[in-house]
Amino acid sequence: MWRSSALVVLLCACDPGVFGDGRDASPNVDAGPSARDAGSRDAGSFDASSVDSGPSDAGTRVSGLSDSGLPDAGPMGVDAGTPDAGVDAGTLDPPALDLSRVTWLHTDVSGWPEVAALDSVTFRSGQICLDYNRADVWPIRTISGGVDVVANPWVFIWRDGRWYGATWEWLRPGQRCKAQTSVAGDHIKRSPFDAASGWRPTSGEVLYFMVSGLARSTERNAMERTRPVRVVWP
Repeated sequence: MWRSSALVVLLCACDPGVFGDGRDASPNVDAGPSARDAGSRDAGSFDASSVDSGPSDAGTRVSGLSDSGLPDAGPMGVDAGTPDAGVDAGTLDPPALDLSRVTWLHTDVSGWPEVAALDSVTFRSGQICLDYNRADVWPIRTISGGVDVVANPWVFIWRDGRWYGATWEWLRPGQRCKAQTSVAGDHIKRSPFDAASGWRPTSGEVLYFMVSGLARSTERNAMERTRPVRVVWP
């Protein structure tokens, strides 16, 4: 009996990690992750297995949201903001026209009062028709060649980050329609939209049209204008 008790005391003295109540008091505890959570708390193994520091589709894994919380922009490799090659950025969808920021190739009429009405711009049988209400009202002037005129039609073209405004024809008394082909550089005759430019509107291009009293030369009859009207070229 004495020998058994002595053996228990001896074992306790030799192994400080063993208590009579079964608790482990060993100071030699592994500071790293245990076998139970190995790999789930190790930052290195987590990043390598599930986080791509470069571009990825991580944003699509959370209810269609990107990492920033914004809606997913779509499939990788599709750049919705890049125009097709050869298309002038902004040509098909330019900003709204602001007459105070126009580069005027003919007389600057932005300060002329907008008292005339341009109800519509339409295309009929190869003609462009500007239905304005001063065709029989503005005073008649006779220009070189003995032609009676009352107004000039305008076109506004978006190019290189700015709007250009130019007249492209004369309107006779009562006249509202001109040949569609006359909306072109060889009628504007001012750089960068002169005859040498070969400029013509392209289908789908956004332009603005307006009508004013005579403004193509120094001849004046009524310093008035219509509002500009947005048109998508057919």
